[in-house]
Amino acid sequence: MAVELGARGAVVYVTGRTTRERRSEVGRAETVEETAELVTAAGGTGVAVPTDHLEPAAVEALARRVDGEQGRLDVLVNDVWGGEHLIEFGKKVWEADLAKGLRMLRLSIDTHAITSHFLTPLLIRRP
Repeated sequence: MAVELGARGAVVYVTGRTTRERRSEVGRAETVEETAELVTAAGGTGVAVPTDHLEPAAVEALARRVDGEQGRLDVLVNDVWGGEHLIEFGKKVWEADLAKGLRMLRLSIDTHAITSHFLTPLLIRRP
């Protein structure tokens, strides 16, 4: 999504926990910096902003940055996840690791709520 938006000339803020200096618990191969570079190579402007979307203060800082630099947000791809490594297929709910299950819920629900809370005001600024 980020690269396709870049191909259309968009400024894309690439966020996430995996950076060149620090891998998230998921251990993704790609980093926010690499994705931002791909956006720029496609014709847009990629801006890497390491952000833990579980941390309200970090997401609030991201929103302030976008607001200060762009004055608005036209598209929000709120597609946070990072819980693949926590899924325990084939187990009954009472047999699955509770800590993993709760972490997966935080990664799949809390991140979206936090991100929407701070970035939606920038989206609705311009109907």
